[in-house]
Amino acid sequence: MAEAVLAEERGRIRIGLREIGGAAVALVLAGVFAYWFFELRGRESTDDAFVEGHMVFLSPRVAGQVSEVLVEENAHVKAGQPLVRLDPADFQVRVDHARADLDAAKNHMAQSSAASEAASAQARAAAVRVKHAEQELERAQGLFDRKVSSQNSLDSAIANRDAAVAQLHAAQQREVAERAMIANQAPVMQAEASLHEAELALSHTVISAPFDGDVGKKSVELGANVSPGQPLLALTAREGNWVSANFKETQVGKMKVGDPVEIQVDAYPDRVFHGHVESISPATGAKYALLPPDNATGNFTKVVQRIPVKIVLDGHNKQTIELRPGMSVIPTIETHSDRRRHAESVAAATASDKVS
Repeated sequence: MAEAVLAEERGRIRIGLREIGGAAVALVLAGVFAYWFFELRGRESTDDAFVEGHMVFLSPRVAGQVSEVLVEENAHVKAGQPLVRLDPADFQVRVDHARADLDAAKNHMAQSSAASEAASAQARAAAVRVKHAEQELERAQGLFDRKVSSQNSLDSAIANRDAAVAQLHAAQQREVAERAMIANQAPVMQAEASLHEAELALSHTVISAPFDGDVGKKSVELGANVSPGQPLLALTAREGNWVSANFKETQVGKMKVGDPVEIQVDAYPDRVFHGHVESISPATGAKYALLPPDNATGNFTKVVQRIPVKIVLDGHNKQTIELRPGMSVIPTIETHSDRRRHAESVAAATASDKVS
């Protein structure tokens, strides 16, 4: 009898445990569903994301020997600050030569101007002589008509008049030629262009920072001979960085410009930063590859493509951290409509703050 009661009690305990276990499982499932419905649903994340920034490799525009290296690796520089200088001696010689050519061209133009004035004066004097010779011819003709003078006197007056006319024509031609030389400014303009080119080449011996940033990958050394286009060092901007996230094509259909984003940076695991989607690439990353895939040839295997999404930090946390290009991040984009409306209001408020 006691054993039957004990067995019945054990059965009730097992039934109770099963009921409790079932209720616990149902509660866990309900919690998982609620978490998915309220948190995970409408959230798209990827670990294929990195910090991007403005970076440029600086190289010389002229060939020469490095005479000064003014910065060290990882140094912070300001826009316009000289970084590398090349030996300017050869370029200074070219400037001096071009300046001498310009002075010679200007002197030649001054001489031409003086010659033109002289030719103009000679032409005026020749015109006076022609007028005087014509008057003498008229008198000789009158005397000859009255039988007062001989034929030789008349012929001499005619010859003098013709010679004066010829001298006038020659003086006028010289005046035209000299004025044409003055009007031709090509030699002076060519000399000025050569001087400007030489001065420009001289200015290129100084390589300066195009913007504020940090120096990296410095490969230039004192005394090295460098050529145009040869990378000497890299300059990376501190501000204006963004996140480039490569989402699967099955994820981007839910995204829109302005969606809010939570950003986790591997270098700062204890912090979460906020941003928003600024733009979505018009093509997949594979289409921008050097050798894009050609699915029309060979056997085709479907691969989920990645589409780059540009994410920028919101204004209130841009200055709280230095995001360096190449850092790994994990962005999570909120695609809920109500959250999107909240992001739009935040973006509008940020824009108004910038305007003010």
